[in-house]
Amino acid sequence: MAFFLCPALPALAEAAHGLAIALVPPGREGLELSARLTPDGGPLQQSMSWTIRGPDGDTVFSGTDGTADVSLAPGDYVVDAAYGATLIEKTVSIPAGTRLKVDLVLDAGGLKVEPMLGKIDVPPVASRVRVFSMDGRRLMAVSVTPGEIIRLPRGTYRVESQVSTGNVKAVADVHVTAGRVATLKIAHRAGLARLAFVGAPNAAVRWEIEDQSGSPIATRGGINANVTLLPGTYTARARVGAELLTATFNIEAGEARDILLGN
Repeated sequence: MAFFLCPALPALAEAAHGLAIALVPPGREGLELSARLTPDGGPLQQSMSWTIRGPDGDTVFSGTDGTADVSLAPGDYVVDAAYGATLIEKTVSIPAGTRLKVDLVLDAGGLKVEPMLGKIDVPPVASRVRVFSMDGRRLMAVSVTPGEIIRLPRGTYRVESQVSTGNVKAVADVHVTAGRVATLKIAHRAGLARLAFVGAPNAAVRWEIEDQSGSPIATRGGINANVTLLPGTYTARARVGAELLTATFNIEAGEARDILLGN
């Protein structure tokens, strides 16, 4: 089956998108969908989400492969394409005896956020990353997976990184270029408290951290626990059965401090 390039239909008027039409016998009409990050990039093989809705709004197809090949009766359809936070909606018309090949250019890239705690030698810091539009009004994406590539339309964004254990949050701006992955090393002005119970290795330990005003900051379970903290004075409590062990300590930005409690 040969496809022939043709002028863009009104629904696909953007010059970047591609459209080709093949003449087919009646009953073989349909859509072939593909997408690429940039006009000269290769077709995506994964990470796409496709939905096709009929004239009445009902979903007639959904899929998550890089491409979609769908047989459809002649008529008007709405194609929703999603690549992370990049969303494209197109209305297409399938004439009788034709099969359309639609190639979308997403103008999108990726973002990888790496939270940093100064020069402290620790494993990758678990954090919740939120990506906003620059005016702060639109939440574009949320990630809680370290090293995850967040897929975004080309543009500039405000990134908020909040460390999972503690009271530390940092904000930075980043630009995402289409077809590339931007890596943002976002620095947190914080220290690391390494909590350790010195006692029975099978003890059930519950840690509680409070700031100087008595407000709870974090609770953790286990013999050992790491908590990232803003510079300041804190109280650590280890509950071991009916026993309560307490230590008050200061922590500075860039400092890794061992807090040992035992019986």
